[in-house]
Amino acid sequence: MRTHECWHQSCHRLCEPGHDYCSIHEVQHKQEQLERLHEYHQTDQYKQYHKQWQREYNHNERDPIANKFYHSAQWTKVRDYVKRRDLMIDGSTGRTLNDHDYIVDHIVPRRYCHDPYDADNLWLLSRRQHNRKTLIEQAIEAKPNGVNKLKHISRGTWKHWLNEKKPKAEKHC
Repeated sequence: MRTHECWHQSCHRLCEPGHDYCSIHEVQHKQEQLERLHEYHQTDQYKQYHKQWQREYNHNERDPIANKFYHSAQWTKVRDYVKRRDLMIDGSTGRTLNDHDYIVDHIVPRRYCHDPYDADNLWLLSRRQHNRKTLIEQAIEAKPNGVNKLKHISRGTWKHWLNEKKPKAEKHC
């Protein structure tokens, strides 16, 4: 790849290969992108699109049993309790979460635990950490005796795995 000048107006620094901006302006550009994305997520157009997407996902892709469970009044009460109990703090990183970046997650997956409403088996995770945990769960589940392993992984073990720099789902199996 060839080097070129930074795309920022009137900046003539050379960029590293594969980058559009110099190291100074790249951070600024990413921050501006995040601000624009945040503004877009506040628009009625996005909210309408997202609501429709969720409706279609729940209807066409989500497991009907899970859909019924996650829309039940009992789950809503338990979910709200866990949200208040954990003070909107990510159970794996300790970071404060905003109202759009949390998921109440089952430590032992819902389909394998005895009581899916047991608050002791629930914690708050950021969407990012929840997605990482899901990938690791899928890798473990695919291995021999994986379901049994998933039933016995502790909160502390999940916290350790989710905070590794580069988790490799296979090494957790």
